[in-house]
Amino acid sequence: MVFTMDVLVGHSLYWLFNDRSAKTPILDGILEFDLERQILAVKPVPVCIPKENIWQFQVMQAEGGGLGILFLSNFSAQLWEMETDCDGAASWVLGRTVELDKLLPIDSGKKKRWHRWHRSIQGFAEYNNVVFLRTHTDLFMIQLESLQFKKVSKTNISGWYLPFESVFVAGQGYWWWT
Repeated sequence: MVFTMDVLVGHSLYWLFNDRSAKTPILDGILEFDLERQILAVKPVPVCIPKENIWQFQVMQAEGGGLGILFLSNFSAQLWEMETDCDGAASWVLGRTVELDKLLPIDSGKKKRWHRWHRSIQGFAEYNNVVFLRTHTDLFMIQLESLQFKKVSKTNISGWYLPFESVFVAGQGYWWWT
């Protein structure tokens, strides 16, 4: 099993996990660790999305404050939210879709090569709701609420980016958020 970057939502930590024995990593589910009750559980992912490439997924806090998933699909990013009905049954609902080909400056020649293996989520900054997205030739940083973006670098190298978002100032008694 392999785990991706975690996210804290409410009193639980969440990770995507997959079976590494498969030729292509297939998403198996979402691992939840409830910090208050000290309970480990597995949550399903939306059934209607393909699960063959775990690097196209990121668990995150949804816009409503609950559990969410960011999923890269073709030239778009889908933001899914887990909702609970009046009977307590949880299900996934598509919150919104961001048209990446209209947002990011990708020329038509690059779009032809920008298939599922040439785009991936490289990092996620949960407090600022920023995703690092690698395309065929570039690395972008996208703020998911405002949809402002910045080209971070030109790269063909895949890697993880672990954003630094806060620091505690000793003696001052407060956190500094970036």
